[in-house]
Amino acid sequence: MNIRRSSPFAIPYWLIAAACLPSAATAHHSYSMFDGSKTLTVEGTVAKLEWMNPHVYVWVYVPNKNAPRGYDLYAFENGSTNVLTRLGWSKTALVAGEKISVEYWPLKDGRNGGHFLKATHADGRVTPGVGGPNGIRDVPAYTPDKSKPDAKDR
Repeated sequence: MNIRRSSPFAIPYWLIAAACLPSAATAHHSYSMFDGSKTLTVEGTVAKLEWMNPHVYVWVYVPNKNAPRGYDLYAFENGSTNVLTRLGWSKTALVAGEKISVEYWPLKDGRNGGHFLKATHADGRVTPGVGGPNGIRDVPAYTPDKSKPDAKDR
């Protein structure tokens, strides 16, 4: 019988590697950077909808009150493409140049942006977000704009 001996360091390295995996997953899904005790609202123009995993980002130009010709760029984190698609979102749910109002949980550090709660379009439609510091909520169904090419089948 051939007994294979392993290094006394093999198990500790394996244990260290295994211990690191759960912390990485937990850190990714933390909403501790957002202030869930309040919501804020800004009005602006969609700069870009970043449709990719692990989170969709909505970028919005918001007029800067201190610079009449200037604006600030706000970043809003949202759920994954999979979860948002099940709510009726698509990569054209928000289009660059579109005027919207965004309700969000702000970043605790005061930077511009936060976690996307919902957007209200100029025509009154509401596009709900998912996730956030207070968890997934019951959200109204998203009604896509039927004039957009990939929304016609929804």
